[in-house]
Amino acid sequence: MGCAEGVVKLLVFSANLVFALGGLALIVVGVLYKLNINDYLDAIPNDFQNIGLAPTFTIVVGSVIFVIAFFGCCGAIRESPCLLTTYSVILLVIFLLQIAVGVFAFLEIKDDATLKSKVDQTLTNLFNKYNTSTNSSQNELADLIQQEFECCGTAGTIWPNNTEPASCHENKDYSKTKFRNYCSSAFSDFLHDALKVIGITVLALSALEVIGSIFSLCLSSSIRNRDRRFRY
Repeated sequence: MGCAEGVVKLLVFSANLVFALGGLALIVVGVLYKLNINDYLDAIPNDFQNIGLAPTFTIVVGSVIFVIAFFGCCGAIRESPCLLTTYSVILLVIFLLQIAVGVFAFLEIKDDATLKSKVDQTLTNLFNKYNTSTNSSQNELADLIQQEFECCGTAGTIWPNNTEPASCHENKDYSKTKFRNYCSSAFSDFLHDALKVIGITVLALSALEVIGSIFSLCLSSSIRNRDRRFRY
């Protein structure tokens, strides 16, 4: 094995280690945001319900990358042109999927004004039904949002009996400080930031995958040429 081939082999192996860690990072990011967003699905406007799918896509892509990175390492160690070529093709397919996920994430938050407007309408409707709905989960969701984001209602909220719930105060205690900020901005910023982090993470890793795919193809070609020379 020549020096150049050895360097490429080392680069491929190192790249796969990075991909494995990157895959784990995507899984962690996806799981964290999936757990957070799941709590607020009913508060996400109907026009933006696809936001809840982004973390799931991220988890799936991260899992696939982690598994594929293992095969890439095997291909580099065994010096198998077939494995390396297959690995490169799969990497390119994953790259395209990640681009799709990244673009999807950024498209969902492209119109920030519309997102905030829709969130405001949805939350106003939620808060206006506080204690008037037979669905206790609606009250629980309203309380959760106000406590987690330290906010109180929206500009258009009309509380029953003109009295805000205890969740508008620290630790749900009327004797403590009342939250002064409206929930619309805080919640829309949360959704915006979640998709932004997912989009940036996915796109950053996809750029590395292109490099890894090129290295793998170079190593595969080098191994084939070496084997061809040995046969003659």
